[in-house]
Amino acid sequence: MPEKTHFINEPLKASLEAGFKYAYCTCGHADTFPYCDGTHVKKGGKPIKFTLDRPEEVLLCRCGRSKELPYCDGSHRP
Repeated sequence: MPEKTHFINEPLKASLEAGFKYAYCTCGHADTFPYCDGTHVKKGGKPIKFTLDRPEEVLLCRCGRSKELPYCDGSHRP
């Protein structure tokens, strides 16, 4: 049986701050998903770290299939 993750087929609309250091979870196991909480140390994966130059409202990927991680590119759609 595959291990349960927090991946779902729907992006997260998020208002992000400028200059804040974000870490996007790539393992899918973080309780704070889509933000990294360090769970990857035990589960594998490496977070994607990013900052923004200005405050912005974005769609963060929660399916894990986007080619534009951490942002949603619509890959969750069939």
